[in-house]
Amino acid sequence: MSNRDLDEEYVALIAGSQPVLRGLLVALIRRAADVDDVLQETNTVLWRKRSEYDWDRDFLPWACRIAQLQGLAFFKRVRNDGQTAFDEQTLEQIAAVATRRAVEAKSHAEALAYCMEKLPPEHRQLVESRYCDAMPVNQIASLEGRSADAVSMTLYRIRKTLMECIQKTVAQEARL
Repeated sequence: MSNRDLDEEYVALIAGSQPVLRGLLVALIRRAADVDDVLQETNTVLWRKRSEYDWDRDFLPWACRIAQLQGLAFFKRVRNDGQTAFDEQTLEQIAAVATRRAVEAKSHAEALAYCMEKLPPEHRQLVESRYCDAMPVNQIASLEGRSADAVSMTLYRIRKTLMECIQKTVAQEARL
């Protein structure tokens, strides 16, 4: 792969990690403007360190660690402003938990997308109508010519199937 191709792929990794990195920084930093500033600093550091990235490892934990360090650096800069009531060790613990949850959430979201694709089209459409379009069960039932109880029971079964699929998929990924 050429350097340009690697840079493009690396930019895609950074872009894809933004919601997770923002969530991590929100867990650490109160003010939205400060979160934006630290996220931008994190992106700058990620870009500068692109040659250090090990392509054989998962990008997200690495990027989260850099965001953690940038968050801690932020608190060291503003310590005298009274913006933090936590010591560095507590901030490290908060960041570690936030990182773990962010990585888990991303893994679960990817598993959900995979499992949704495995559903029969009519079940996928039912889930999308209910949860993506926020359509009430009564309205779905009316459109499908079914009772609301029947639609609710079908949704329950689909959710159960999705949950089992997600758990299996995440467990398989953990073993790899």
